[in-house]
Amino acid sequence: MTSVVKGFGAPSSNGNGNGNDGTEFMSMLSPPKEKVEGYDNTIPCSQQTIAVPSLFAEAMSVREAVYGEQGVPLEAEFDEDDARSWHWIAYASVASTSAPPKDLRVDSPKSSADDSRRSSASATRVPVATIRLIPPPHAPNKYLDHGQADKHADASPPEGESAHPAEPYVKLGRLATLGAYRGLGLAGLLINAALDYAKQNPDTIYKPPSPTAMERAQIKDHGKEQLAWNGLVMIHAQASIKKMWEKHGFREELKNDEGRIEIAAEPHWIEEGIEHIGMWKRIEVKRGRSALHSSS
Repeated sequence: MTSVVKGFGAPSSNGNGNGNDGTEFMSMLSPPKEKVEGYDNTIPCSQQTIAVPSLFAEAMSVREAVYGEQGVPLEAEFDEDDARSWHWIAYASVASTSAPPKDLRVDSPKSSADDSRRSSASATRVPVATIRLIPPPHAPNKYLDHGQADKHADASPPEGESAHPAEPYVKLGRLATLGAYRGLGLAGLLINAALDYAKQNPDTIYKPPSPTAMERAQIKDHGKEQLAWNGLVMIHAQASIKKMWEKHGFREELKNDEGRIEIAAEPHWIEEGIEHIGMWKRIEVKRGRSALHSSS
């Protein structure tokens, strides 16, 4: 599945990144599942002996470059969640600057429109940013479990409360943009693309339970929200870009419309030498009226 946005190009001298050639701007890869079985995380994606999907290879090329700059070891880049995640890749249209040899040129008048068309035709679509969306369920944060948390008193949940809820949640991650393309709003476009897809396809992200399972849960005094995905989203954010995630509505402490704390802030932790924080957001999902009552 590919979504198309027109008019994005390579960074220009004025820094606005706008191009005049319409190109495919963003692609989405559904969970590759068995297509990445046998992936060797000790070598770059370009050197794999298995034939990985081309979109996945493009996402990995961006991730390896960006996180490699930050000192994250290659072994930590690919993990068990990649096979079950949705991946989005944003592209730049990079035009060739080389002119054809004189002996190959046609001696005829050339208009600016001709030049524009030739430039567009010779443009190369280059992957420059990516993000992934991981569906439920999620294992506990191994870094907190191993005692690597930054135990700030004001970051610890109140006694008797857990930072992680019982209800299913999705997790965004591996957000990465090549250095030359930062500051152009690509991170926001990718975040919105992932959340919009999840909002429109909640039962694809997480299959709702059968009526029997729902009835059993209600008998046990559990609410439906603990069985179906109701728009709860989490990120493991690098602390240095906390404000960026806050601009997109994520918070360390999630409150409901009445101002009550739904999810308490959890301690910060160190992952691959980088301080991380957990942040949350709830989006409104568009589920069919009978989705929670249809048979599985």
